Amino acid sequence: MPEALSTLFWVIIPFLVMLGILIFVHEFGHFITAKLFRVKVLHFAFGFGPWLIHKKIGETEYGIKPFPIGGSVRVFGDPTEMDESEEPVTAEDEKRALYAQPIWKKLIIFGAGSILNLALGFAVAPSVYWLGIERDYREVAEARVGAIYPDSPAEKSGLKPGDMILAINGKTIKSFQDLFTMELLNPGKEMTYRIQRGNSVLEKKLVLAEYKEEKAGYSGIALPGIEAIVAKTLKGGPAEKAGIRADDKIVAIDGQPIHYWHEMSALVQASQGKELEIEVLRNNQKLMFHIKPEYREEENRYLIGIEQKIPTVFVRYGFREGLLAGFKDAYHWSKLTIIIAKKLITGQLSLKTMSGPVGIAALTSEGARSGLSRFLSLLVIITVNLGIINLIPIPPLDGGHILITILEGIIRKPINKKIKEVIFQTMFIFFIALLLLVTFNDIRRFQDPIIDWFKQLLKVLGI
Repeated sequence: MPEALSTLFWVIIPFLVMLGILIFVHEFGHFITAKLFRVKVLHFAFGFGPWLIHKKIGETEYGIKPFPIGGSVRVFGDPTEMDESEEPVTAEDEKRALYAQPIWKKLIIFGAGSILNLALGFAVAPSVYWLGIERDYREVAEARVGAIYPDSPAEKSGLKPGDMILAINGKTIKSFQDLFTMELLNPGKEMTYRIQRGNSVLEKKLVLAEYKEEKAGYSGIALPGIEAIVAKTLKGGPAEKAGIRADDKIVAIDGQPIHYWHEMSALVQASQGKELEIEVLRNNQKLMFHIKPEYREEENRYLIGIEQKIPTVFVRYGFREGLLAGFKDAYHWSKLTIIIAKKLITGQLSLKTMSGPVGIAALTSEGARSGLSRFLSLLVIITVNLGIINLIPIPPLDGGHILITILEGIIRKPINKKIKEVIFQTMFIFFIALLLLVTFNDIRRFQDPIIDWFKQLLKVLGI
């Protein structure tokens, strides 16, 4: 299969399947609760666009539409529907309109889509462990300090290699991933680390440094015992220009043997920008490169522009253990989504950390290539994100409808329809602008594979 068509198969199809499942489940939540409360549902469809196949059963039109990205439901009297129905409205219809329902029913209908997304995440998560999955080593590794980068917050605080991180700001740290996530979400903040050193339990305070572009925090603590294998080179960086590739293993710098990533990183930092002779192992062949590290001001250290390849560990559980581990994962991603959403809204995290459709497509493609369990794992993360983000009390999200419904209950009368339209249309424009921004960030992040794919596609088409 030509590379362009292979990419189409592994990117577009998994993306459509993922998005189709998530949106369909979300819309089904609104549909089924409206039906249960006998609110009039005008249509329910799989997909978007004009009808391909449809049939009216009772008062509801059911069918399939050509664009398989989820589903659509139209409830009579829904404030999101700005157009008027062409059918005559009877007194019975008025009673069954969404706007005529008690507040508690409207709250359930508006929130049902998000609740079903969250339920899907908790339902699917255990299957990831029953099937078995390769987990990032950081998720299973204990939070022990492997090494500390020179002149980092961790070094200044007195932390030492071998220290076990027990808690940060009173929150228990169970894995290196917990440590990594806690630091990532708290740039520039003073944190209290409770550590075990030998038989003693100590407390150390440090102020996390910040990656200025992403507004993400780091301490300078390195994961223990990880080989110096390159995951990828950064575009335009010294390593890429020199010819370093993904999966190259760095075995020596200036003749000094390298066993672990932190040893390599320390020598690069100590170079102070002087040219280094770097020996790598590629396909059992040793190659030599001469690379001059560049100083990155926002990280306050010298870098050659490579990312660390984190090993994975295969994990598979029985029914009970998988059930508990899956529920724990879904809860973890729910909690993390709330924390990240809060920090994005308050400006503590950069919008550059967000991903839109392009980023989701890249993730689902990676998941599909890695197998069913990895794909399902990503589905859990994204459906939980979708469910929680939709509950943020900002129109036109479901949370916005919930907020307006509550306000109408407080003032005991409907908010003027024209005012609602202005609010929803204004916020819709805001969300389109936000979508364009995160899409631009995604395209910039994934520009090389996107450009390569278009080149391959044009080649296949003979253009």
